[in-house]
Amino acid sequence: MLVDVAVPEMSLSSLTYECPVKLNPGVRVIVPVQNHMHVGFVTGQHESPVNFAVKHIAGVIDDRCIIPHDIWNMVMYAGRVCFCGAGEALRVILPRALTDGAKINPPPEIVNAEKNFHERNYFNPFDDERVNFFVNELERPERTLILFPTSEYAKNFYSNLPEHIKNESLLYSRGNKLFASWMSAYTQRFRIVIASPAGVFAPLSPERIIIEDEASMNYIIPRLNISARSLAGHRAVSLGAELITAGRMPSLKTYIRTRPKESVKPERKNIILADIHNSKREEIHGIEGTIPLTFSLIKRTYKALMQNHNVIWILSRLGESSEVFCENCGHSVKCDKCGRVMKSMDDGNILWCETCRKSREFPLKCENCGYAFFKGRRPGLDALIQIVKKYYNDVHIYAEGMKKTQMHGLILSTHRGLELCSKIQPELIAWLDLDLELWRPDYNTRYNVFNMLYESYWRGRKRDSQRKILIQARKAGMKLANFLSQGWEKFITDELKQREEYMQPPYGYIIEIECSTIKRGEIIQAFDEAGIFVMDPGEDSQPLYVNVNSLDELKNVPELFRIRADKSLRIKLRSE
Repeated sequence: MLVDVAVPEMSLSSLTYECPVKLNPGVRVIVPVQNHMHVGFVTGQHESPVNFAVKHIAGVIDDRCIIPHDIWNMVMYAGRVCFCGAGEALRVILPRALTDGAKINPPPEIVNAEKNFHERNYFNPFDDERVNFFVNELERPERTLILFPTSEYAKNFYSNLPEHIKNESLLYSRGNKLFASWMSAYTQRFRIVIASPAGVFAPLSPERIIIEDEASMNYIIPRLNISARSLAGHRAVSLGAELITAGRMPSLKTYIRTRPKESVKPERKNIILADIHNSKREEIHGIEGTIPLTFSLIKRTYKALMQNHNVIWILSRLGESSEVFCENCGHSVKCDKCGRVMKSMDDGNILWCETCRKSREFPLKCENCGYAFFKGRRPGLDALIQIVKKYYNDVHIYAEGMKKTQMHGLILSTHRGLELCSKIQPELIAWLDLDLELWRPDYNTRYNVFNMLYESYWRGRKRDSQRKILIQARKAGMKLANFLSQGWEKFITDELKQREEYMQPPYGYIIEIECSTIKRGEIIQAFDEAGIFVMDPGEDSQPLYVNVNSLDELKNVPELFRIRADKSLRIKLRSE
């Protein structure tokens, strides 16, 4: 009898083995791979005949599948639609102890009462009112999985729950505590599991799944490159559970499905648009480019600080400059690993790659021409603070990697500074260059930037708040900023119209393929033979892109699935 086995440790799928007895899908087995023994999961019977030598399964760990059926269904679904195979999906979805073969005694499986899948939503810009809604929902007796975009958000929600609800709840952990959390949800029968996005894999068999801030990009699961919201929806359908999507504004997929209505729109009087062309251009020695500071920005910031209010300025460029280049030949210093240009950090002593997070010392001379003098391009936050201290005294930077920082006065930050809104209640949030946020060549950029604008207006806001949003922008940024006072319904309608015209997600799929130079031509030829156009940026360091209406179109491209055995390929599904 032949069975197919997925091996999580090596991210392998569809290895075929011989077995003397019938094994059900999900059962863990010991199998030989390249002269070593590994734990694998049976994915099903191998139906077609084989014309190669087949090895025998070395041992069987379980007498039945230890994974709840809805999670097993999610494994197979993710492996298929994410082009990673069941092996990689198992490695992402299950705790390491389970994929290493830890013996456990599964409790009797919970069988949900027969119900039809149902979806509803609750979109309200006021964070405290949404929290009250969630607490009221948890008073109901159903088993509930509630997801938050960050671990901190989930922890704060859990900490402030009424005691009688908290006693029935499990705060699901990640990292070293993942296996303990997984087993607690699996065996102790908590009625409620509260978690960050990774909690979508918690073994609860929920009757209801709630997703807070469901449009957040934090829900994208690493290595699978799919939103936990999509996986939660698939899980809810398979269980016949209720799905509740919530947040300040909906994702495009949720809007298409349920057409929610906007209850409150931002007030026009609280939105200040400042034309970036009418600004003071502050230059920094040794760095090409300027940071625009409009008169309105300087004046309103000064007024807020004099009244002891907090102000956040947002500029999404870390370090002193975004690029370092040779003054003589113009050659940019690039990362040894990924080939991208490097930022200047630590007063020009360190170069840092934002893509692969690698750093290196500043070179003594140009590797292209041997010249010993360099300049920077496009000043960042560290350069900005030198300028701002000419105007104001109480100035701080809040950025990734900083262990300690002051959270009062004027705070300079990337869009990460939005997480401070609930803590310090800023009187003014200023976007120094909205067009900078829009430069990224990605179909989803416009939606993500509007979502951040909308969040900066509402996050942590009370109904009596006087917070102002000041937006410095050029033509493209101004066009997007004008949607803010019109509300997300107007913006989403306009965005979907453009997406549908070009068959971009959620109306189509974009496949992003990173590959070696050698394989690049082979992949393009395979798609051409299948009648599928490949978008090639023309640089070997850039991925290839394929736009299709249906994933069924890709079945005739076998090279696409070589990722399951070929480490030189990385494939991402873009469907959000």
